[in-house]
Amino acid sequence: MIDFGLVDVVDAEAIGEPGQRTFRLRARSGAMRAALWMEKEQLTVLGRAISRLLADRAPRRDDPLPAPPEMGDFGPDPDVELQVARLGLDYSEDGGGRVRLLADDQEALTQGATPAFRMEIGRDAARSLVARIGTVVAAGRPRCPLCGRPLEGDGAHFCPGANGHSQEEEIPVEGEDEDFP
Repeated sequence: MIDFGLVDVVDAEAIGEPGQRTFRLRARSGAMRAALWMEKEQLTVLGRAISRLLADRAPRRDDPLPAPPEMGDFGPDPDVELQVARLGLDYSEDGGGRVRLLADDQEALTQGATPAFRMEIGRDAARSLVARIGTVVAAGRPRCPLCGRPLEGDGAHFCPGANGHSQEEEIPVEGEDEDFP
């Protein structure tokens, strides 16, 4: 297991154009850097789970959100790079409150050598991370108000909520239309 301990800074980012983006959680602990790659949905769920965990377990919730520390130059080759297959969270009162994040890649899951990665995030840093995740995820393609699926650049898509139609067609009634049998 790779243990980063209490990280100095953590954030989330998306790389690429909307519709073709990849997502990662970045962490720095001293001179060590980690990139945890995940799907957009995994990142969204992680943000919600941290938010719920803090709401349920953190004693102070109404403090103003401090400005998060800057990641600085992360560089192209982190010391740890992991494609996340499973995440786990816990909260500890140590040091004013910390979120403990555990991550597994597919290899660790297959070999039963879990968790593969561990880090702790201070309460304020975790709150900032939740806000950052929301910003990163919201910067993608707009969503259809009916089905929630991402819209393409021209706004067109097959929407089950509209039954595949963009406008309603009138159904002919017997006697109103000569072509109706």
